[in-house]
Amino acid sequence: MRIHIKLLTPVLLFVLMVMNSCNKDDFRFGDIITPSKPILNIEITGKDATHPNGGGAGTIVVNVAADNTINYKVDFGDGKPAKTSTSSVFQYQYDHTGIKTLTVSVTVYGKAGNFSTNAQEITVFRAFEPDPAFVAMLTNNGTKKWRVDKDNPGHLGVSDAAVFTPAWWAAGPDEKAGLGIYDDVYTFTANGNAFTHETNNDIFGSKEYLKDFDPSLSGEGDFTLTGPKAAGYTETFGYDGSATAEYITFSSKGHLGMYKGVHKYQVLERTATQMTLRCLQSPGAWYVKIIAIQ
Repeated sequence: MRIHIKLLTPVLLFVLMVMNSCNKDDFRFGDIITPSKPILNIEITGKDATHPNGGGAGTIVVNVAADNTINYKVDFGDGKPAKTSTSSVFQYQYDHTGIKTLTVSVTVYGKAGNFSTNAQEITVFRAFEPDPAFVAMLTNNGTKKWRVDKDNPGHLGVSDAAVFTPAWWAAGPDEKAGLGIYDDVYTFTANGNAFTHETNNDIFGSKEYLKDFDPSLSGEGDFTLTGPKAAGYTETFGYDGSATAEYITFSSKGHLGMYKGVHKYQVLERTATQMTLRCLQSPGAWYVKIIAIQ
């Protein structure tokens, strides 16, 4: 019995040494090399001598070249989450309207999380073609006038931005009478996308934003601006959106309902004679219902 134990002991020691050697090899990473600084080649779809910012699709293709790279991350500069991939080629479509300058930032990752970065500024043009039915509804394919639907409950309101109804406050019928909002007329003209706001020399909104009309104002809160600085004006309007959302945009001071310093309104509901819209401004989302009058 003692003889057997003496014979087995060297064998067991040899097996343990082999296993220990294998375990060490399994955890070897090899040389850890930081990826080289990425080289960016950004192509804007439709870009040529006539269209230096692209043909209007708003689409770009980003090709990244970097040595010793395992993963790629691209931030397209529009405030949306970055895209990650093991591929070095990214295609992306922006959803802004018009011409916008953005910074595309790229991070490349190697072994053990080592990384390198680079960035490039681009200017991209994106055109938006609205639904013809939306244009016809808003402008009558000519000229159409609208006003705040003051007799409709909830024609003005506010809520958290995540909620699409005026949950915090909804105006009752004619609740804001005499404040300079119900006599406003909004005229949309298809030719040239002209917007005329007949104010009757009074504009209702928040004082801190009405400084856009009268820079001498100070303070905050609900306020009716009156006089020449609240005179009617004409500017251009535009359309924006996606497959699931429609927006009306204004070029300067244009707005609908209470003035909150915002010039982009999402259309939540629309018929030939009525629209429910909202805009985003602290502390949340502001609502207005308008009705066609001509």
